[in-house]
Amino acid sequence: MAAPSNKKSHNRKSKDRPKFNKASKKPFKANKKDSNDCVKAQAMALQLEEDVPDFPRGGGSSLSQKERDGILAEVDAEFEVEERILKKVKKKGKKPQNLNHSREEDFGSLFSDGLTGKLPRFANRITLKNISPGMKLWGVISEINEKDLVISLPGGLRGLVRSKDSLDPILDNEIEENGDRLPFIFHVGQLVSCIVLQLEDDKKDNGKRKIWLSLRLSLLHKGFSIDTVQEGMVLAAYVKSIEDHGYMLHFGLHSFVGFLPKNSQAEGRDAEVKPGQLLQALVRRIDKTRKVVYLSSDSDSVSKCVVKDLKGISIDLLFPGMMVNARVQSTLENGVMLSFLTYFTGTVDIFHLQNTFPTSNWTDDYPKNKKVNARILFIDPSTRAVGLTLNQHLVHNNAPPLHVKVGDIYDSAKVVRVEGRFGLLLEIPSVPVSIPAYVSMSDVAEDEVHKLEKKFKEGSRVRVRILGSRLLEGLATGILKASAFEGPVFTHSDVKPGMIVRAKIIAVDNFGAIVQFPGGLKALCPLRHMSEFDIVKPRKKFKVGAELCFRVLGCKSKRITVTHKKTLVKSGLPILSSYADATDGLITHGWITKIEKHGCFVHFYNGVQGFAPRSELGLEPGCDASSLYHVGQVVKCRVMSSFPASHRIRLSFVMKRSRDSEEDAVKLGSVIRGVVEKLTPHAVIVYVNVKGYWKGTITAEHLADHHEHASLMMSLLKPGYEFDQLLVLDMESNNLVLSAKQSLINSAKELPSDLSQICLQSLVPGYICNIIETGCFVRFLGHLTGFSPRSKAMDDQRTRLSEAFYVGQSVCSNILNVNSETSKITLSLKQSCCSSTDACFLQEYFLSEEKIFKLQHSDTKGMTLKWAEEFSIGSTIEGVVQELNEFGVIVSFEKYNDIFGFITHFQLGGTTVETGSAVRAVVLDVAKSENLVDLSLKPEILNRAHNESLKAHKKKRKREAFEGLEVHQTIDATVEIVKDSYLVLSIPDHNYAIGYASISDYNTQKFSPKQFLSGQRYNSCLGLSTEHTSISDASFSLFSYAFVNFQMLSCL
Repeated sequence: MAAPSNKKSHNRKSKDRPKFNKASKKPFKANKKDSNDCVKAQAMALQLEEDVPDFPRGGGSSLSQKERDGILAEVDAEFEVEERILKKVKKKGKKPQNLNHSREEDFGSLFSDGLTGKLPRFANRITLKNISPGMKLWGVISEINEKDLVISLPGGLRGLVRSKDSLDPILDNEIEENGDRLPFIFHVGQLVSCIVLQLEDDKKDNGKRKIWLSLRLSLLHKGFSIDTVQEGMVLAAYVKSIEDHGYMLHFGLHSFVGFLPKNSQAEGRDAEVKPGQLLQALVRRIDKTRKVVYLSSDSDSVSKCVVKDLKGISIDLLFPGMMVNARVQSTLENGVMLSFLTYFTGTVDIFHLQNTFPTSNWTDDYPKNKKVNARILFIDPSTRAVGLTLNQHLVHNNAPPLHVKVGDIYDSAKVVRVEGRFGLLLEIPSVPVSIPAYVSMSDVAEDEVHKLEKKFKEGSRVRVRILGSRLLEGLATGILKASAFEGPVFTHSDVKPGMIVRAKIIAVDNFGAIVQFPGGLKALCPLRHMSEFDIVKPRKKFKVGAELCFRVLGCKSKRITVTHKKTLVKSGLPILSSYADATDGLITHGWITKIEKHGCFVHFYNGVQGFAPRSELGLEPGCDASSLYHVGQVVKCRVMSSFPASHRIRLSFVMKRSRDSEEDAVKLGSVIRGVVEKLTPHAVIVYVNVKGYWKGTITAEHLADHHEHASLMMSLLKPGYEFDQLLVLDMESNNLVLSAKQSLINSAKELPSDLSQICLQSLVPGYICNIIETGCFVRFLGHLTGFSPRSKAMDDQRTRLSEAFYVGQSVCSNILNVNSETSKITLSLKQSCCSSTDACFLQEYFLSEEKIFKLQHSDTKGMTLKWAEEFSIGSTIEGVVQELNEFGVIVSFEKYNDIFGFITHFQLGGTTVETGSAVRAVVLDVAKSENLVDLSLKPEILNRAHNESLKAHKKKRKREAFEGLEVHQTIDATVEIVKDSYLVLSIPDHNYAIGYASISDYNTQKFSPKQFLSGQRYNSCLGLSTEHTSISDASFSLFSYAFVNFQMLSCL
């Protein structure tokens, strides 16, 4: 006899019962009850039968016999009252209308302790109404997203795991080097144990609830200790670290740890073990003294392991996925009740039986006391309810295969079982093996069917379309309705941006209209897309029930949006639905979403958007954009340029343009001129006179390749200073992002702005835009960015990245890998594979020195700047010894009182000088900003300078000095002077020509420099001669000299 339901359930119709594999329309709200109410509710939820063994609960009872007898008496009294009420109702000739409904409610209820000693009529089944926080569930990963996992749960439910809840915080540091940690740790189809954290109403879909789960072992293993762990148990664990001989495992608890030897892994399986990975392992040995559990991950052993009948085991130690030896206690209307581990009982619902195609006489396969192997499917600690599975795939620890896709149509599916009031079980003839599918009663036919037994017979064939799937059960859901086979759109996968569809209006509100496709899918037509113009009263324009023509705007997270704008619906222009489709010159329709002073933002299909600058809007001078255009307006536009990697499109509303304007258009990588307009604390604002732009910005780091020069120039720049060369790095609205780095300017034509322009193993200059603990981000043109992991950034891994690089630093990068699917570029910044092949780094140093010198003396007369012409490199100059000290000799010059010369002891070359004596010396180096000239009295250099001075023609002198020298030629060089950033060298084999070598390189600016001493000789490589430089003659070219590539220096 069933206990009567409450008054509220009296009025509910049978069609309101929870449908198969569908979310409840009303969110569950827990009612507060006292302990007596709980006992009453438990009694009412049970369907009683006579003479059944007193053993139906989910866990061992802690009540004494006296307490049990008292509660049983109380419950029996309740039932006597209910029976008297029912008898009175019958006497009055009235039928209890809620009996069928009560039966349906019991179909989805969770029975608990079973204090009455009677069996339930139905197996436990998890639904949105009875799921609650604290439940432990077994599931299979169906989706891996950037921020969460989607888990397929028992009963067709769908749970979500936030990234932070996917593993315990103690492991965060172990896997921090990988940004996309979820795909790194998990894979689709992986079986996982999880615990319910909370249930949340879905704000975007009324009536539905989100189930938030956690995979943290600290929650799942709560109550575990090393004393409860037994040999032969299977435990879930995270890989905490990789050691020489094995892997340290973490169980979510701090009381003990695990160790998995490398030789205990599954044989023949080459799967890489990663830090943070979740795995199952078999306990082989327990060291209670050291609190270490030794395990094996052999898949065969893990899948065959059965939990032993342990003395004193509690329900807290039961774990989803555990395999147990069980015995059939009885069959229920929709499943089987099993007893296991002596103290426990659990149920198996009809979708988890051994046979995946159970017929109407399936109960014959489960005689009483039959022994079976089962795995725990879910545990509800609050009701002590346990669900089990006999599915052979799950018993063997594998997710069941599902060989169908949503939307597939099968013309000859076999009816296996007919459930009169619930639905049909079908056998789908999929390949390679058939799979089961269930069709709920509401999806059988367009009209309501009261008795399925009359319409369908076991063994008959039907046409079915796959509606969904329950991955954990390996079960598909289907539909037989004729409307499901009509129209081009049935599932979300059928929806394509830009496609034309007919749909029926089913609701109209202030935010827009809800429309329904023939296949049943629903879509939103936003208010702005209901018409070409703004609509004040949408209900007058759109009538419920009307069928209209729409064009699909996009489908994101199974939410479809459509438009009814006539221009878009009837447009014959190409559909722009991805950034890759935005080829230069493409003409298409879009709609304006935002209007600003500097231009308009335009949206296209599938979320693609672009920007049309003011100069491309076709406006008259002085005209405001908002006076000609409005938000929501459909416009025809032309693609000027696109950068798919950075999701940026530059548009024009002008369909044709002259050849001159095309040539004047500025692009990424263009080199332009600019005049300083003003300075901010961290950037320089310059005026640029290019088509469509007026201003540009240079950040402080982009003023020079050398960090110290950039800082000094920032402090010296004033409004009015003109930059001859500035590289366009990026275009932000009506502002240009510029760089004065010579390394980027010299490589402007080779710098990539898109993924397709990058070649593997090529050396590409760029700049560091961000530094994190796990690596460096290197940017090129636009937003094209590569990542150099820590292991690929430095040869010496002991140095911290923040100590080796700085944001804005010029670098040379080696392209290691390009992933076109994820648009990710992997780089190396190791000096061993990214060293400069020329002397451009040093050349830029001297160019910046020259700029700084001019900025420092911008307010002085020309005579101050011309003194350097008298001290050209290699020339002979006369002076007077002013002072002798421990470092060398200081020389003054009669013509220039504020200029001093300096001769190191090594450059005296054995010559003895005295204070006040006149000397004739050779100029080796000039530090203009310091008003200092480095001189030499070495006889070999002095004699060479004397011979050179006898030559008449300056250009002839240079040619003869470098006769026989070629770029990249290996030469012997002697260190003459060691400076902070470079070396002054002489080349003995070439008449002691003067050369320069940089001590550092682009990628090693912050590294500790190698120590050099005057007189050391090196094998070096000629990087650049004066005949190849652009340095002004006033600086260096009166005497022969060369730029030597320091990276090729090796001591003789």
